[in-house]
Amino acid sequence: MNETLFYFFNNFALQNEIFDTLIIFVADWLVWWLLIALFFLAIYKKIAWKQVFHIIGVALLAWLATQIIKYFYFSPRPFLELENLKILFTHGANDSFPSGHTAFAFALATITYFFNKKTGLIFFICALLIGLSRVVAGVHWPLDILAGILLGGALACFLSSAYRHHRPALDEKRKNC
Repeated sequence: MNETLFYFFNNFALQNEIFDTLIIFVADWLVWWLLIALFFLAIYKKIAWKQVFHIIGVALLAWLATQIIKYFYFSPRPFLELENLKILFTHGANDSFPSGHTAFAFALATITYFFNKKTGLIFFICALLIGLSRVVAGVHWPLDILAGILLGGALACFLSSAYRHHRPALDEKRKNC
């Protein structure tokens, strides 16, 4: 199933030079543009600076979690396992599972959604495109992307819930200082 889905998405690669360029941009650079968008949202007072740093912190924790998993679990990338695939760029060899880009992007989208629904929905679409583009580019398996989605989204939900749960106590402590 994982291999079948991989080939389905990967077959979109190397069909059109403009599309391939777009896939490479989305796979490697779109996440940086999402971060830039957060800063513009803070500048234009759509999201508070405190929230921006909270969002980035949660996304970094999701990425760090993927790095810890990759340290203990070696998973070869598709271009090491398969023949007849279309690869748009190469990446590390045994660090496929889970997708750090996807976990970061979904954590970013999830936590942003809690602060600004409209922007969060746009970020979710971008996060999904980031994940899918990494399969099209030949550097991740579909299960890597699914794991990144679940890890990033779940971690963001958990940390947001913990933050909201402890926030009243923190606010009370600040008042008493």
